[in-house]
Amino acid sequence: MSRQSRDERVNTATAFSWRRVLAVVWKEIMHIIRDPQALFQVTLQPAVMLITLAYMFTLDVERFPLAVLDQDRTALSREYLAALTSDGTFQLLYRPESLDEAHDLLVEGRVRAVIIIPPGFMDDLQARRPVAVQALIDGTNPNVGGQALTHLSTRTQAFGTRHLSGAWGALSSSPPIDIRTQVRYNPTLKALYSMVPGLIAVVMNTPSFAIATSLTREREMGTLEGLVVTPLRNSEFLIGKFLPYAASGLLSAVLTAAVAVFWFQVPFRGPFLLFLLLSLVFLLSSLWLSLLIANFLRSQQSASVAVFLVFFLPSFFLAGLLRPIDRTSLTAQIEALLIPTTHYIAINRGLFLKGVGLPELWRPALTLFAIGTTALVLTIASFKRKLT
Repeated sequence: MSRQSRDERVNTATAFSWRRVLAVVWKEIMHIIRDPQALFQVTLQPAVMLITLAYMFTLDVERFPLAVLDQDRTALSREYLAALTSDGTFQLLYRPESLDEAHDLLVEGRVRAVIIIPPGFMDDLQARRPVAVQALIDGTNPNVGGQALTHLSTRTQAFGTRHLSGAWGALSSSPPIDIRTQVRYNPTLKALYSMVPGLIAVVMNTPSFAIATSLTREREMGTLEGLVVTPLRNSEFLIGKFLPYAASGLLSAVLTAAVAVFWFQVPFRGPFLLFLLLSLVFLLSSLWLSLLIANFLRSQQSASVAVFLVFFLPSFFLAGLLRPIDRTSLTAQIEALLIPTTHYIAINRGLFLKGVGLPELWRPALTLFAIGTTALVLTIASFKRKLT
């Protein structure tokens, strides 16, 4: 054989080949089809888990991010705000200048409530005329919204009693400050409407279990070392392993959305194609992050434990599913930022309940894409087929 022919064969073996990628794809598809446990895990299990978990959680909330549109800007309106926020339960994070800006803060999930103090607030109270203060509540998390309403009403009543009840009581039996509440996105504050879209983000981590245990199983069985003698590149092997699980996960996203809409009667107000696209971006993030973790493990058991600790456990308590992310704690914000579920919860609640589009969801979508591409690059760079 001539030297030129040998060089051509070496170049062919080292160049990236989609044909070899497709060969790995076919291998993984056959594995999923032939293994009932894997097939159930990557397709049906998320929908089953959604039904099981949707009824489980209720927790108290200690802090509520708040925005205030003070159209009065007087000493009494400032005193009222101080009474609302004095103990830190309501955290005044934003002072919008218009109703549109206040609405954007609710849509983007930066605050849970907006208080609108009308012009003439102080003058009307001093003249013994009742004042209507408007409260816009984000109902995408009914537990948080309901508690925010309770705290707001209690503190407003206490403020009125402390400062105005003496002279007011002789003139009227009604409270001096009337809270006019408007709950957005989930007017009835139905818990399932919030919990189900959030739980979709949690149960959609199931394919991460499957792909992590698949990689570690190949290490345990020694098949990874057998690939050393083949021309298959690391990138081809990993991409070929990723694609079937991404496709199965996308099917699972459709099934869980169908369970949410038809079983739990949760409204879906956003574009469904955008839901599929952003679900794929979430799978890009979670699957590659799972592969990166499994790349440093040697057994299926250790992979299962690691994925549970990294994906499932933080998703319940740190990702904003049960309570808002603590915006006053840098540590809490960093932890939430690094969990793909955090951003998928925001996406699902935005699509299901708020009916928003990509202009409102580009931040969580871009964050998921950044996590996924970073994990992809690190996984391919650090992947080794040999055990030693």
